[in-house]
Amino acid sequence: MMRLPLLLSTFLAFATPIMAFAGTPQTTADLASKEFKQAYQAMISLPSWVKTAQATSVPVTIINIAGKPYILGHMCRPHDCAAQQMEVVFAKDHSAAWGLLSIKDATSLKQNFLGSPDPEMQKALAKAYQDNNPSD
Repeated sequence: MMRLPLLLSTFLAFATPIMAFAGTPQTTADLASKEFKQAYQAMISLPSWVKTAQATSVPVTIINIAGKPYILGHMCRPHDCAAQQMEVVFAKDHSAAWGLLSIKDATSLKQNFLGSPDPEMQKALAKAYQDNNPSD
C-alpha cells in the first residue's frame, strides 16, 4: 500500500512541469510577433509621408526651451495638410528629435508624441501645433 502514494507522488512530480508547460499562457510579445503580427505592425506604423519625410513643409525656426536653442519645423501630408500634420523639434547638436503627429478627421483629432519628449518638449510641440492651427 505504501507504494501507491510513492508512485503517485513520483508521477505528479514529473507530470506537473509537463502539464504546466502545455497550459502556459502566451505572452504579449509572442502574440505581437506571431499570431497578431499584422495587426500589431498596423498599430505601430507611421504614415509613409512621416517615415520618408516626403511632405509639404515650411522653413524651420529656432526656438528656446529651458534656455537651449532647438530647431522647430512643421510638415504635412501632401495635398492633405488640414488632416495630417507633424511638428518636429531637432536638437541643434543632431543628438535627438521629437515630434507631434496630428491626424484629424471630421469628428476627432488624434495626436501622438514621438521620440519620448519630456513635458517641456511636449508643451513646445503642442504650442507649435496651435500656432499652425489657430482655429483648432
